[in-house]
Order: sequence, then structure tokens, then C-alpha cells
Amino acid sequence: MMDTCPGIRKLIEPQLVVRSCPSCGEEVEFFDYESETRCPRCGRKVHREASPSCVVWCKYADRCLEDLERRGILPPSRAEELRKLMKPKG
Repeated sequence: MMDTCPGIRKLIEPQLVVRSCPSCGEEVEFFDYESETRCPRCGRKVHREASPSCVVWCKYADRCLEDLERRGILPPSRAEELRKLMKPKG
């Protein structure tokens, strides 16, 4: 039996995301919790594209994000980004 949600690990453990700078093409690295950073070559602010996770389908996603944010495990900016991916309640 599981003690925690299987999707939580991806939410709280940093993962490296690589994206090309739309200005100069340089590879820009983000930790999974970062939503933006500056390109090391041209200095342009680059936004990481949001990636879906269990928040897309889990009916407890909002409560989970609130708990992780309250405990300081998930930065508020990442929590807000993930909330935008959630299915509308209804």
C-alpha cells in the first residue's frame, strides 16, 4: 500500500528541463520548479513551458498543492503554475 500519492515525487523533487532560447537558440536549463530564467548567452528572460502532471487528472490536486505550499515544499510560483493546468471543477 502507498503512503503518499505516486505523482507527488515529480512535484517536489527537482528535475532538469531544457528549452531553447527563442531569441538566440541557446539551450536554457530550468529546474522543474522554476518558471523563468535568463538565457546564459543573450540574457533574454525565457519562460519554461508548463508540463502536465497528476494535477491534470487527480481530483485531490488542489488540496495536495495547498498542503505542499503550506509546508514550504512547493514554491508559490510553481503551485500557481500547476493550478493553471488543473481541470475545471464541475
